[in-house]
Amino acid sequence: MPEPDDKLLHHWLRRTSETQPTLPAILEDERVTTFSQLFDDAQCLSRALTKRGLSKGDRVALLLPKSTEAITSLFAVLMAGAIYVPIQPRWPAERIQSTIEDCAPRFVIKVSEGGLVIVDCADGEQMPWRDMLAAPHGVCPEPDVAPDDPAFILFTSGSTGKPKGVVISHRAVGAFVKWSAEEFQLRREDRIACPSPLSFDLSTFDVFNMALVGAACVLVPDQVVWMPRFLTQFVAEQRITVWYSVPSILAGMLNEGGFARGSYPDLRVILFAGEVFAGRNLAKMQAVIPHALYANLYGPTETNVITWYRVPSGFEPSKPIPIGKACPYAEVMMDSSSGALLARGESVMSGYWNRPEETEQAFVEVSGKRFYCTGDRVSLTDSGDYVYLDRLDRQVKRRGFRIELGEIEAALLRHAEVLEAAVIACQNQKEQTMIAAFVRRCPESTLSLVDMKTFCAQFLPSYSMPDRILFVEAMPKGNRGKIDYAALKKLYVEKLNDEYPGGCSPVHP
Repeated sequence: MPEPDDKLLHHWLRRTSETQPTLPAILEDERVTTFSQLFDDAQCLSRALTKRGLSKGDRVALLLPKSTEAITSLFAVLMAGAIYVPIQPRWPAERIQSTIEDCAPRFVIKVSEGGLVIVDCADGEQMPWRDMLAAPHGVCPEPDVAPDDPAFILFTSGSTGKPKGVVISHRAVGAFVKWSAEEFQLRREDRIACPSPLSFDLSTFDVFNMALVGAACVLVPDQVVWMPRFLTQFVAEQRITVWYSVPSILAGMLNEGGFARGSYPDLRVILFAGEVFAGRNLAKMQAVIPHALYANLYGPTETNVITWYRVPSGFEPSKPIPIGKACPYAEVMMDSSSGALLARGESVMSGYWNRPEETEQAFVEVSGKRFYCTGDRVSLTDSGDYVYLDRLDRQVKRRGFRIELGEIEAALLRHAEVLEAAVIACQNQKEQTMIAAFVRRCPESTLSLVDMKTFCAQFLPSYSMPDRILFVEAMPKGNRGKIDYAALKKLYVEKLNDEYPGGCSPVHP
């Protein structure tokens, strides 16, 4: 791996385009984009945007599916000293609009009927992406960007019902990427799969390690990420050497995609993060590919990866997989009173976009040091490894996506015929997180389950949608008149076991 002196993410691409211009940077279906092509296109687009008024600190919303154009655009934004904001086009329209309003972008790059367009938010003009790429632009000076300046904003689920933006600097993502490249011995011969959307922090490993070490980034189409048989075939045919995803994708490949029947001599590094990987599934994968390195990477969006655990061969599948010890650029500790994992270090976020009070509340001071409180309760083993236990709040993870149960309740309560709503999370025998919503309707309401799900789909992304909605006559209440979630679980656990194949057990208040 090269020893990068550059502190900024786009400088890595510039250097790699000079040292290996003809090698593939991005592989998308049958399309191959070399490093020189990627850098030249990103530079042209960056200068065109700068000429149109983009300046340091401005935001550019990338309302794009994962693609070569999306990655070209994000590097173009960074070259201009601006901040990219990836937005999933498949999000509900209201969530997309809320995110755009929150980040107040200078430009929006999106897909239209005629192809990609760049919308100038100053005057509303729409310019074809390709025309901007080819337009004469002249020479623009290098913006004065520092490592601690923001590189991108990732919007995540918020407990109030409105997504909040996590601001990540060049230094923060750079610390993780440089460490991972060295720790897992990434090299230019690697073919790194990119299964995660660009709005998900796992994708930073794929995209920026491509730029740092000169490996090929092999894009997994967003629409097939949850098609296990396709992914199994994809790994073999594309000769993937490095894979990084949430465990549920790997579990699907194992249990539904026929992964155990294949041969994968090239696959040498398998990394997972974002949720708990069932030990039996991990043991099954080790049996299929015994030569690979396996590692559990841990960290919320606000910190990127802060601890990691290299999974040994012959581990005990019945015991939880530890999240391990701190990465070299991080410092972690367990809060003595709550058991929460606290973290500080280079990879931690700059803060929440336009939310100074929430930023302040997210951090605590211990012995004169400022730590981010992850909200994850942990225990410590005799070997010094941390083990994830559960959450201290009402946040859950499904398929690696962070879900605030309060956000689902907020969506339900927006309906005029809903008086009360309560949401709990359960876990079935396959160790999958399931979400159940309880709704009390107005006395004269004829609101049906179909009506309720259709309504929720306007505000919630698909991964946050409740698996079951149950109408109830009354909600159990505590002494202060608030919904008693523990009593709700107790009252309805039998009903939930009937609803979920294989039964379930509540996992969160």
